[in-house]
Amino acid sequence: MSELHVNVFAMTYTADVSGVCSTMYELGGMTVLHDPSGCNSTYTTHDEPRWYNTKSLMYISGLDEMTAIMGDDSVLVRDVKKAAEDLSPRFITLCGSAIPHLIAFDYKGTAHLIEKATGIPVIPVATDGLKLYTSGIGLALREWMKRFADFSLPHEKDTVNLLGVTPIDFSRMEIVEEMKKALEERGFTVNCCAAMGDSFEKLQEICKASVNLVVSSAGMQPAKMLSAKAGIPFVVGTPIGAAFTDQVAQCLREAQADGKSRYAYDASRFQEKEEGEVLVVGEKCASCSLAQAVDGALGREAAFVLSPDVRDGLDEDALVEKMKKADIVIGDPLLRYGIRDPHTKFIALPHEGYSGRIYRKQIPVFTGDAFDVVTFLEGGRPGGSA
Repeated sequence: MSELHVNVFAMTYTADVSGVCSTMYELGGMTVLHDPSGCNSTYTTHDEPRWYNTKSLMYISGLDEMTAIMGDDSVLVRDVKKAAEDLSPRFITLCGSAIPHLIAFDYKGTAHLIEKATGIPVIPVATDGLKLYTSGIGLALREWMKRFADFSLPHEKDTVNLLGVTPIDFSRMEIVEEMKKALEERGFTVNCCAAMGDSFEKLQEICKASVNLVVSSAGMQPAKMLSAKAGIPFVVGTPIGAAFTDQVAQCLREAQADGKSRYAYDASRFQEKEEGEVLVVGEKCASCSLAQAVDGALGREAAFVLSPDVRDGLDEDALVEKMKKADIVIGDPLLRYGIRDPHTKFIALPHEGYSGRIYRKQIPVFTGDAFDVVTFLEGGRPGGSA
């Protein structure tokens, strides 16, 4: 009798609503999540480590059944107006979960009503709780910049923005600082980091940069908007290890010189490849960057990648099949349960947007020059580990 495997090991990545909340956390606004309650508790309990040491105005609308059925948006407008009068936020962000999406809630129209009632700028971000966090981060950054960025600023040579940075992908500030340090040592000035570790005022000056670095796929939407509206080209790649960071820096110089956006890694090869020695599972930008760093360290095309789809997440069947075709699998610790071959080596690289804070203390500082790819592949602690 053949052995039957039921693939029920994979978790879901955090949703777009958490991405919006994470983006707006440090910018001095008030974020209102239109939902009965559950999505806000998921975000605060699992996706947001900054609750430990900093405060932010995060609120739930408390959408109830009758309000949803009757479509009475005046309840939301009234409640937000009262909270805004008490708290005086710099701006208000309105996002929501699957229920407002199902009842065709009008984010733009309601945001207009709230802004008229409060006199405070309101940013509508039409999330639905059904897409990946990267979509929410990208939408939130794009809409915030449309409203508040100063597009009249002249570009400053060798100045770069980091786009798509939140704790969902980068967990702790020291991981972000290593990226900044690596770029500064290669002659670049980091203008701002959107949106982790920088202020409202700093992000307003985002157009001072001569080039943008997309370090997570969450940064693609704002990068494309800044390219079209401010003429700032972008490079896609996460600075992982010294050799690949050199490659990223070279791409930044080239993009700055010719105004053309580019990838620092071979995106199509990694995504289309079906088998290899090393499988990297996770967010597309960081995973492809790590795969490129692995190839560079080993001196051959050894790595391939499986990344979650923005709408559908990870396909369990495709994941199991790709794991069968790899000697080494790199990914969140929860993914190890999908490995069927006992000879396959698993290397844990925890991701806060996948397993929450369970393995947070095990996340290495995987960016910058100190991260040694060979040591990591051997299962040791690469330089820069926490």
